Amino acid sequence: MIEVISVDDHEMISLGLEKVFSETQDIRFSKSCKTKKELADFINSRNEPELKKLVVLTDIKLEKESGFDCADFLVSRGIKCLMYTSYSNAGFIVKTMEHKIKGFLSKNADKSEILEAVRAISRDETYIQKDLVGDMMYVSGILITLTKREREILDLISEHLPNEVIAEKLLLSKRSVENYVSRIFDKFNVKNRYDLEKML
Repeated sequence: MIEVISVDDHEMISLGLEKVFSETQDIRFSKSCKTKKELADFINSRNEPELKKLVVLTDIKLEKESGFDCADFLVSRGIKCLMYTSYSNAGFIVKTMEHKIKGFLSKNADKSEILEAVRAISRDETYIQKDLVGDMMYVSGILITLTKREREILDLISEHLPNEVIAEKLLLSKRSVENYVSRIFDKFNVKNRYDLEKML
């Protein structure tokens, strides 16, 4: 029996998932958490054989925390994790893979794909939502062309930070940041932040 936990600050999402899994014979929804602390308390209360049966679905952005922090905690414990989020940007899928998280689903995935993903993750396979794979591969190909500094700036752009704040964080001049941003635009073949952020 696969045991599923949801980490999401929207209760209706967890209730919806519980309904989906209640209709299966091989998956049991056991708990919903809204914070990393709730998740950690639950994980620490379970023994190793129980943890091996777990698949945790976590959102990317929680009310006051990052879902990636929760996922990093799970990965460090050897627990299977699937990002389940309202975001479908290719950049988030690439970041998911970089964090060694096993899978990615957007919340517009249908019931059958949710079940397919959870079962695949439970078998220690990697699962990316099928209709997002192409975009992920395209963005991934661009990301490997970025320099370390360009990638740092891109990550801060994805947080919607203006150039002035990025300059302060990286101890660069605003002009230098503008030059880096221009080069990033060229590599992604976009003309502005709006178009870039749609890909991230």
